[in-house]
Amino acid sequence: MRAVAVRAFRTVPELMELPTPEPKDDEILIRLEAAGVNPFDWKLIDGLFEGRRPHVFPLVVGLDGAGTVAAVGGAVRRFHVGERVAGQVLHDPVGTGTYAEWTAAPERLALARIPDGLSARSAAALPTSGMTALGALDELALGRGATLLVVGASGGVGSIATALAAASGVHVIATARPASRGLLQGLGAAEVLDPAEGDLADRVRRAHGDGLSGLLDAGSDRPTFARLAALVRRGGVAVTTMFVADEAAGRIDGVRRVNLDFQPRAETLERLFSAVVAGSLTVPVTRVLPLADGPRAIAESRARTAVGKTVLAVR
Repeated sequence: MRAVAVRAFRTVPELMELPTPEPKDDEILIRLEAAGVNPFDWKLIDGLFEGRRPHVFPLVVGLDGAGTVAAVGGAVRRFHVGERVAGQVLHDPVGTGTYAEWTAAPERLALARIPDGLSARSAAALPTSGMTALGALDELALGRGATLLVVGASGGVGSIATALAAASGVHVIATARPASRGLLQGLGAAEVLDPAEGDLADRVRRAHGDGLSGLLDAGSDRPTFARLAALVRRGGVAVTTMFVADEAAGRIDGVRRVNLDFQPRAETLERLFSAVVAGSLTVPVTRVLPLADGPRAIAESRARTAVGKTVLAVR
């Protein structure tokens, strides 16, 4: 099969010909149609789990994918041959990813059937970014009319969170470069602020003097997150996906600061799929590239030049 893989940590990914995997007793074999691109992919190449989890090389890149069940192991009960499925396939040994024509994954993972009306490409874009965004919004627990600042809104997590929050009646202030303004307004953002145009915290404070209901930060360092979290009113929540919150201090000035560490679950994925089918979530797939361009997609994700969600068309 064709796959985008690396031969060792910290090497350049390349398109290779590798053997098609055989499903183990508890696994399903998926004939992939599409793979979602995430920053996690290049972090894995850089050795995120080196020395902590077993790996297999060549290491096939990719967490998220969508396709059709082609075969099942003898102990599999959740899925059947011919069903369309999507989800996150990370498991040990690490290295049997989704930038490939086939992948085998344990049925216990965050995998779900793709409902009618949802394309494989949209389904492949959702798992990691979507479950992270939904986990953050669950932590924030905002009601209609609340005000949410989303930092790093042009990325996968930020754009999906913007769409979900806006659809629930939240006033979303999104930060992004001007090139992403149209995308975020289309997803429902009420305001789009260019982070390069002056001090962000000061600008938000002037425009929203009574404070924010919540903060979802998908890009700031520790000092910047602390400044932005101070804009949240007492009783609110500030969530970071960058693990830069000082949780040891608990609530600071009545604001709970959270390092988001979501647990991928099939039920969470099903909620996302249902939201798309119901029309309350637009999947921000901004670009579809062929599988052979996987190395380029990884490089652009690493350089943070990608906007929205990039998906690889495997077939």
